[in-house]
Amino acid sequence: MDEQAPPTSAPGATPGPAPGPDPSAPDPALAALHRDVWQRLRRGVADRRAPARHPVLATQAEAGGGAARVVVLRGADSAAATLEIHTDAASAKMRDLATDPRATLLVWDARARLQIRLRATVLAAPGDAAAWARIPQPARRAYGGHPAPGTPIPAPDAFDPAPDPARFTVLTCTVEQIDVLRLDDAMHRRALFRREDGWRGQWLAP
Repeated sequence: MDEQAPPTSAPGATPGPAPGPDPSAPDPALAALHRDVWQRLRRGVADRRAPARHPVLATQAEAGGGAARVVVLRGADSAAATLEIHTDAASAKMRDLATDPRATLLVWDARARLQIRLRATVLAAPGDAAAWARIPQPARRAYGGHPAPGTPIPAPDAFDPAPDPARFTVLTCTVEQIDVLRLDDAMHRRALFRREDGWRGQWLAP
């Protein structure tokens, strides 16, 4: 049997509209923004002057309400989407996280006018000897001391800052969600990235 020629449009017929962009395709602008966030976080680990060096860590306070404090970012792994922070085992944040391991980290880059909020689940573990050895001697005073942080004292110097490696603790923050807001005179832009959808990203009204 002879093959039939494919049908052709009738003379003078108007061609249909060209196919539009695939709404399921990844948005390259979102992908670039997600990469930029992790570049800034890694820079915060390597550069003491970078805005991401000192994020704010917010937890649910043991006594109720919220508690927030500035911390030092010690590690950022974009592949695992984890951040690392060091703390004293006797600090209030440890008691907060024992009650509720959910936390939020906030980074503000004033020059870029960029706010990064990261929701995370935090796992605390004793720091190992290798990590302790990398800490400069003056910084070791942040881990230890008597009495414990937050204890009332009669005078500002009524405190023994002796380091205690047994109280050196590593907080691994598994990032679940990243909310990014860039301020612009013309138009603010905001995006949300979630672990559960593979960090695909979604634009939000700012």
